[in-house]
Amino acid sequence: MKDAYYFPHDANAQNDPNIIKLLYKHSWEGYGLYWSIIEKLRNEPDYTMETDYDMIAYALRVEADEIKSIIEDFNLFIIEKGYFYSESLKRRMSRLDAIKEKRAYAGKMSGISRNQTKPEQPSNNCATGVERVLNSKEKHKTVNKSKEKNITIRENNFRELVNSFSGKYAPKLLKAFADHWTEPSQGGLKMKCEMEKTFEIGRRLSTWSRNDFEGFQKEWVRERSEKKNIKDLKEREKTAELNGDTDPEEFKKFFEGVKSQIINKK
Repeated sequence: MKDAYYFPHDANAQNDPNIIKLLYKHSWEGYGLYWSIIEKLRNEPDYTMETDYDMIAYALRVEADEIKSIIEDFNLFIIEKGYFYSESLKRRMSRLDAIKEKRAYAGKMSGISRNQTKPEQPSNNCATGVERVLNSKEKHKTVNKSKEKNITIRENNFRELVNSFSGKYAPKLLKAFADHWTEPSQGGLKMKCEMEKTFEIGRRLSTWSRNDFEGFQKEWVRERSEKKNIKDLKEREKTAELNGDTDPEEFKKFFEGVKSQIINKK
């Protein structure tokens, strides 16, 4: 099964007190809608969505008030600055992301280890004192060159790992993150990220994205959401025309109205 369609799901989720309250008010339909929302969050960057209840309701063929109630009334989601997410989903996905990251990093480091310059053979025991000094200096130069080469390789691999999150975070945000953490030390032999006691790219990126000082992530998520909403509307228009469920002209007016609302949010 592709990773894009997977997330951990507790077998006893329906016994959660908040889920029981949801079932009491919205019955099993509400329970199904809750998991539909979770599935949508799973496929979004940073597992976060805009609180556009009208569009979510339209996609799921239900009333916006019901979606709003499911998201806001049962402590099942966290709402911040016009966006919402599931804390439990983020917690579960962070574990999977961490495992993927560690495996990817281990593979990269293994490749670096195999490609490192082999150490020079020991010098002849009969070499003169001057020769030993010269050999020592030459070896020191070789080691430094090797280290310089290795930091370049490590930087490239670090950037590759960061870019592996390209479906989750804004390209501009990923570049800013990589530029910051690959800054070399004063001696030029270590990157900034390597001087940290611990460094897990997934967790660091998540924090970087939440802070989003430059607004890269918010802008990117909004643009993706707008494109996706317009695409969904076009697909539903085609389906409606094929099935004869609605007047094409009426649907076109509705589509243009929703499209205008989406664009005006910018």
